[in-house]
Amino acid sequence: MKKYTYILALAGILGFASCEDPITVDNGFEASQIVVDAWITNEEGQQIIDVKESQDYFDNRLPTGITNAEVTVTNAEETFNFVHVADGQYVWTPPTGSEIIGDVGDEFTLKIEVDNKTLTSTTQLNRVPEIDSISIFFEDEPFGADEGFFAELYARDLPGKGDTYWVKSYRNDTLLNRPQELNIIYDATFDAGTDIDGTTFIRPLRFAINAVDDDGLPRNVDQGDKVKCEIYSISNEAFRFLQIVQEQTTNGDNSIFALPVANSRGNIRDENGDLVLGVFNVAAVSREEVEVN
Repeated sequence: MKKYTYILALAGILGFASCEDPITVDNGFEASQIVVDAWITNEEGQQIIDVKESQDYFDNRLPTGITNAEVTVTNAEETFNFVHVADGQYVWTPPTGSEIIGDVGDEFTLKIEVDNKTLTSTTQLNRVPEIDSISIFFEDEPFGADEGFFAELYARDLPGKGDTYWVKSYRNDTLLNRPQELNIIYDATFDAGTDIDGTTFIRPLRFAINAVDDDGLPRNVDQGDKVKCEIYSISNEAFRFLQIVQEQTTNGDNSIFALPVANSRGNIRDENGDLVLGVFNVAAVSREEVEVN
């Protein structure tokens, strides 16, 4: 009797499996939109702005570059022409090789003209704190990870509320670019909801320069590793843009409380005043690196 029971149960399972039908998810995508990736700095060397087309959420390919745009960035004294080089990438090259695009406090206007459309955005080049040091230390089970040596960034928020920063970290010259490794700072903490200002970055942000594993736990550093950090000054609009990007890209971590998929709100508008996908930011940068001995 048990034998027949097992056979019936197996038949039932196979029956359910054979009833599965593929479904098509309608995500509402109808036509591509312009997407602008305009993160530039006031450092020496070339500056790059990408202008591409958006694509379907389930489209497994690289975005298509827009090649016929006219791209300029202007400050109070000069207009910088960005020339198309390939696949929607527009580049400004300093004539002397050492010219910079501006100084802290300067205001900039981005203008993109393409297919009878005009896109514009304004931003200010904000200040950035110097990095005091990157320390390597031994710690027992930090933030749930195994014991080992870890890196920590020491920098102090500049006095005066409203400064926002993006810390990019590298391990052996490789940018840490997992969603959990995106490290953005409002004054010296996570966001504007605190009363912290002008102090050393709080510990979780100092510690966030470490790489994470597939489970989101910090990975220790080894002897001979090189740890590099860069702090970029960003506008409050750019901070919020990155905040939403992080919320969306780590959405799967929220289980049943996941947020609906949505585009991140930027600061670029068309001639009608409507927001365009992407963001424009001009940053000052400070950097430091150490080798683990």
